[in-house]
Amino acid sequence: MRPPLLLLAALPALLLAAACSSRDPAAAPPAEASPSPPAPASPAASPAPSPPASRTTPARGQASGPAGHDADLAFAHIAALTREPRVAGTPAELRAVEYLEAQLASFGYDVERMPFTFQDDPFRVGEVRVRGAALEALTMSGSPGGTVEAPSIFVGLADDAGIAGRDLAGRIAVAERGGLTFAAKYQNVAAAGAIGLVVVNNQPGPFSGNLTLEARFPVVSVAREPGADLVDAARAGERVAITAPQPSGGTPAFNVIARPPGTAACAIIVGGHFDTVPGAPGANDNASGTANVLELARAFAVGGPRPGLCFALFGAEESGLHGSRALVERLRSDGALPRYMVNLDVTGIGQRIEVIGESPAASRAIDLARAAGLDAVPSRLPPNSGSDHMSFADAGVEIVFFTSGDFSTIHSPRDVADAIDRRILDAIGDAAFLLVSDLLREVG
Repeated sequence: MRPPLLLLAALPALLLAAACSSRDPAAAPPAEASPSPPAPASPAASPAPSPPASRTTPARGQASGPAGHDADLAFAHIAALTREPRVAGTPAELRAVEYLEAQLASFGYDVERMPFTFQDDPFRVGEVRVRGAALEALTMSGSPGGTVEAPSIFVGLADDAGIAGRDLAGRIAVAERGGLTFAAKYQNVAAAGAIGLVVVNNQPGPFSGNLTLEARFPVVSVAREPGADLVDAARAGERVAITAPQPSGGTPAFNVIARPPGTAACAIIVGGHFDTVPGAPGANDNASGTANVLELARAFAVGGPRPGLCFALFGAEESGLHGSRALVERLRSDGALPRYMVNLDVTGIGQRIEVIGESPAASRAIDLARAAGLDAVPSRLPPNSGSDHMSFADAGVEIVFFTSGDFSTIHSPRDVADAIDRRILDAIGDAAFLLVSDLLREVG
């Protein structure tokens, strides 16, 4: 979910804010803060590669289990998805896509991987590989893209004491945050011959940085917790690799769409986004909604997928609702907009079912839930926040948005699977199941 600005300001653990906010200069140590604007893209950088062509996976499975929403099955998806953040344009996003495709295909759907690109990526997330593990890394403004692999060396704060006259030729320097500006750290290790630089945070969570200059090699940052293993490896001189995305061109990302075999048009689309912001496992935002979508897809496929009922998992929601907008644009161009869109976002922590939407279908959702003994109330999003239902509403599609309304952990390292309340996860899944069943009877 794209959160309100005030909520972002209350999340100091994530120093790189979401798409609707800018970097927080007050969060960085004074020695490293800089009022300078981000450095322009390196002239040597090449545009980001285009995403692969759309791919359709033939239906190859058959749904089993209860013909209704099951909290334990939904939670298993949350546990699988929250092993790492799922930021748009990263290898972790692609791993999540592959998981979603496999699950939906196993239920008997035709599954399409829909590629799209978006501009002005606020995150530029790369990777540092060390000891067989991939650490999420944020590329500093002014850093070129590319991949370098070499023996590593620990240089402390990358000051005179840390480098101590050593020759860093052909090595990747690993430095601690603090003491010097990022530009000074880069200049010191570059002068000693380094070919890459990783700065490890000195406080919990990830952070973004601005070099205020044009670097010759990739410069990235990693969070303190995973960075501890990197520091150990650098002290031992082990090989590491940095992969940084290019600073220009569009960022590739994906939607995953599931249709019943032979379905020409979708009368109803049930969806939610699967991506996260950097540094956040994204259990509530939005592995919870993604898990509910997957579980509803399974439940409605018991005995065979239902004609006209489709499911969509959106990428790049956190960067600006780009995935849902891309799908809406394609559907509108094809004259194939659905009659209804049901959105699930932040559905795993809270006291009751909150239903958002100024439509008869939203009122119907509340009535159906209450008739089943579920606590459901009409609600609204906080100002300056949004979710993927908005892309469909803007196109004239009748929408219903289910959420549990508790945003206290989102966009932070605290958004973990252990914090999910299976009771509310199941209640929202049950309410969405009742509504979709009713809508299916209407659309015939």
